[in-house]
Parts: sequence; C-alpha cells; structure tokens
Amino acid sequence: MTPPLPAALESYSRPGPERFHLYGVLMLLLVGTAVLGRGRPGDLGTRETLRRSPFARVMFMDVGALSTLGALYLLLNGRTAVRVPGAVASLFAGSFALLPALAYEDWAKMQEKAGTGTEEYRRD
Repeated sequence: MTPPLPAALESYSRPGPERFHLYGVLMLLLVGTAVLGRGRPGDLGTRETLRRSPFARVMFMDVGALSTLGALYLLLNGRTAVRVPGAVASLFAGSFALLPALAYEDWAKMQEKAGTGTEEYRRD
C-alpha cells in the first residue's frame, strides 16, 4: 500500500494554482540562471569542465536522463496537441521546453474541469 502524501504536498498532486506557481518559479530560476550565470573571469568553459571533471560529466548525463524521463512522461500522460512537440523539444531544450508544456497540460485539464475546456483536450 502506498503511504499518503504529506498534507503540504497534497495540493501539488493535481493541476491547480500551486503547480502553476511552481512551474513559474522554476522557469524564472532557469531563465535567470541562463541570463545572469554567464561566464566569469577564469571560467574553464563547458568543454574544458567536462573534460576535467568526472562529476561534471555525470551531472551533464543526469540532465539528459531527466530530460528523457520528462519527455516520456509528457508523451505518455499528456492529453493535448502540445504533448508530442513538447516531448521532442524537451529532448533538445530540456526544462526550457518541458516546463511550459507541462503547464499547458495542467491549464487544459483545469479548463476542462471548469467546463470551459479546450477542444483539443483528449479524454481518456
């Protein structure tokens, strides 16, 4: 038997404002890091860092594995027309593509539950 979720996590288990807020914060952090985290004096650069550091290589591979899992999740669980292009794009752009696609899937599900659903939402 699966143990119940802690009360603090329950609101994240289904589409809603809390998950939208999470997607937004994650996207802001991602974009902020990409824009503000540019090279610094003495920075080795990506290729040199990957060449010198086994830890960096493992983390680089981990990001690829997580992007692949996210793409698979979106492809199998998505119900809108965004699921296939979002899954493919996430294999190349990672979270930059996956977060908006997941947010759109949640938005479509919330619209359906509110009775103002989009025509493209595929019912099970």
